[in-house]
Amino acid sequence: MTTEIKLPDVGVGIEDVTIVRWLAKEGESVTEGATLVEIATDKVDTEVAAPVSGTLLKRNFSDGEVVDVAAVLGVIGGEGEEVSETAAPAPAEESAQAAPAPAEAKAPTPETTDESVKATPVARRVAQEEGISLDVISGTGSGGQITKDDVLSHVAQAKQGDAPAPALSAEEAAHISPPVARLAAAYNVDLREVAGERALGEITRHDVLRFVAKRDGLDHLPTEPSYPTEAPAPAPVERVETSAEATPAARSSAAPAPSMAEDVVVPHTRIRQIIAKNMVQSAFTAPHVTTLWDVNMTAVIAHRKAHRKEFAAAGVNLTLTAYLVQAIVAGLKAVPAANASWSEEGVIIRRSYNVGMAVALAPDEYGLGGLIVPVIHNADDLNLQGIARQVNDLAERARASKLVPQDLQGGTFTLTNYGTGGSIFQTPVILQPQVGILGVGAIEKRPVVVSQGHPLEANTGDYLTFAPMTTLGFSYDHRVMDGASADAFCAAVKKALEGWQ
Repeated sequence: MTTEIKLPDVGVGIEDVTIVRWLAKEGESVTEGATLVEIATDKVDTEVAAPVSGTLLKRNFSDGEVVDVAAVLGVIGGEGEEVSETAAPAPAEESAQAAPAPAEAKAPTPETTDESVKATPVARRVAQEEGISLDVISGTGSGGQITKDDVLSHVAQAKQGDAPAPALSAEEAAHISPPVARLAAAYNVDLREVAGERALGEITRHDVLRFVAKRDGLDHLPTEPSYPTEAPAPAPVERVETSAEATPAARSSAAPAPSMAEDVVVPHTRIRQIIAKNMVQSAFTAPHVTTLWDVNMTAVIAHRKAHRKEFAAAGVNLTLTAYLVQAIVAGLKAVPAANASWSEEGVIIRRSYNVGMAVALAPDEYGLGGLIVPVIHNADDLNLQGIARQVNDLAERARASKLVPQDLQGGTFTLTNYGTGGSIFQTPVILQPQVGILGVGAIEKRPVVVSQGHPLEANTGDYLTFAPMTTLGFSYDHRVMDGASADAFCAAVKKALEGWQ
C-alpha cells in the first residue's frame, strides 16, 4: 500500500513552497520520522519527515521547484511496489479534472496536462479550467516553472487583447527575484523597460509598481498583502490627481544611483526581500513615535550573577533577554493597549502575551545579514527559567535555520536587543500588525546622581556613583497609544527591571 508525502501546515496565507533539496533518492529506504525533503516558504525554512517507513517510490518534484501547498511531494511504498495510477501529484488537480468544464470554457487541449511542461499544480488546474495550453505560457517561477500568476496574467492579456511582454532569456531571468518576476507577469511588464540602463538584478517590486503606476494610473496599484490577524487589512489608498511618486510604494524606492564600473550587484535573498516589504509597509501604515527611558540594571545583573550557575546546572543559559521578556510582560499587563492591534472597527486588545524576539542572522561578506523574529508564546505562563529556556532554544534554531512556521506566528509584541552589537540607541520599526516594539541598548557604566533629599534641589548628602545603565527605545503606533500610555508602559518595564529580587 502506497502512502503520499504531503506538506505539513506551513502557516496562514502561504500558497506555495520551494523544494530546497531532497535527502533521499527514488528507490531508497526511508524511516518514519526521518527528514525526506527540505522546503522553504516566504517566512522560514523547514523539513518534511517521512510519514511511514518504506521505499521512496516517486519524487514528484525536483530541487528548486515551486509547488502548491496542497501538492503531493512523492510516494512511499513497500519494496518492489509500484506507484499506483491513483497516486497523482496533486489532489486539487484531480478534482478539477473530474469536475465538469464550464459551458463557456474551451475543451482542454492535450498540451494543458502535458507533464513535460514545468508548472505548479494550481497553475495546471487554472489552465485546464480556462482551456489554455501551458506550452504558450512563459514561466516566472524557479527554473522557468509556470505559476498560477503566470496563467492568470496570460488570461487577462488574452481578454484585453494585449500582446504579452517579451519573455526574458534564461540568463536574464536568473537575475530576477521570484516576487519581481511574478509581479511583472501579473501586470504584463517588460522588465527590460523597467530596468532602463540599470542591471536587471537591481529591479525591486517597487520599481515595477512605479512603472505600472505611470503606465496605467494609481487604480492599478495592488495593496500590500495583509498579515494573519483578525484585524482587517488597511483600506486601499483612494485615487488622487497626482504623480505616481506620491504613493508609498513609489516613495519607498528612491532613484537608483548611477552605475559605476566597480559595482557589484548582490541579488536579494528571500529574507532580505521579506524584511524590506515588512519595513516599508509598517513605515507607511503606522505613525511611529519613539520614547526613551534610562534604566538602572544593577538589580538584574546582581540576580543573574547569583543564579547563573543554578540555571546552568539545569541546562539553561541565563541571558539578559529572559529578564527583558519577563519585564515586558509586566508592562503589557499594566498597559493592555501596548498588547494590541489597530482595526477600523476598534482597537483589538490581545489576551495572549506572545513576545517575539529579533534574532540577527550571520551577515555575508558584504555585511548583508538579516533578522528573524521567533515568538515566545504565552510568556506570562512561564517563570524566568522557562523563558530563558525558550530564548535559548529559539535563538539556536533560528541561527541554524531549524525554526518551524509555528515559531514565527502569533506574536503580539516584539523585543529587539540591538545592544548586543554595542549600539546605545536605535529607533525600532514596528512589526505589523502589532502596536509596539521595545529596543534595548548596550549596558554600560554611567555616572548617576544619588539624591538624599529633594530630587531636583541641591543637597549636601547627594553623591555620584557609577551604575550599569541601559536606554530603552519604545516605538509605538500613535493611532493606538499616546505619550502618556507609552510612558506608563515603559515605567512598568523600568520598575520590573530595577526592582528585581
